[in-house]
Amino acid sequence: MEPAALAVGGLAIAGLFNNAIDCFEYVQIGRNFGQRYQIGLLKLDGARLRLSRWGQSVGLSGELEDEQSLPQAFESAHDLNKAEQMLGQILDLFADAESISAKFKTRGGRAEQDLLTDLEPAALSLHNKMRDLSIKRQNQTPLRQKAKWALYEEKHYKRLIEDITSLVSDLTELFPAAEASQKQLCKAEVAEMGAKENLPMLGAVVKSQDKLLEEAIVEAVNQKTPVPNITFSGSRNSGFQLATNAGTISNLRWGGTA
Repeated sequence: MEPAALAVGGLAIAGLFNNAIDCFEYVQIGRNFGQRYQIGLLKLDGARLRLSRWGQSVGLSGELEDEQSLPQAFESAHDLNKAEQMLGQILDLFADAESISAKFKTRGGRAEQDLLTDLEPAALSLHNKMRDLSIKRQNQTPLRQKAKWALYEEKHYKRLIEDITSLVSDLTELFPAAEASQKQLCKAEVAEMGAKENLPMLGAVVKSQDKLLEEAIVEAVNQKTPVPNITFSGSRNSGFQLATNAGTISNLRWGGTA
């Protein structure tokens, strides 16, 4: 592909990425999800966050006004075309899910209202932080006009999440050189969202959906877990000792004679 064509293609993929991130903003979870509404919303947020992280790692965030600002990741015409196709498929997934939603609406389904007030404080905090991080990673290419719509059936929601997760995995594998950048971004995300009550919930949300973020959460939790350092000295140590241990204990006997 000629450099000029590659530049035009690069700007096109920036627009596809921007609109794919924006699609998440207009999806609502149906009332019939009940108690599963909270985890359903957060899993959508997690999928959006992972896609935004990929975009930043390959240079699609920020201002992309001309070919001079295009990332080097897209120097291969083959990779550029494949990435365009995958982002286009993500947009198609949202379009298909919205069409199904419209059919439910014509059958007399109730219009959905904003249910964010029903979220637990920790869940609301995670939702807002994941949303803000994703939006900050968008670029300045034009966005299509969209309207809010709802996912009414859990099977359609699960299929949407699974298909988006699979496509983002494909995008990640297409640009393996960007993985190191994504790992660093994951650490920054955990630091941003890492209140004590947030990490376990975040881990449950991204389980089997976002391996790199899951690893960053485990690392952060391990670093925050205090490991007591207890030393017994002398030849006559007796009594009752209570402690927790992480790791191995050697040259120490509990009970008996010293």
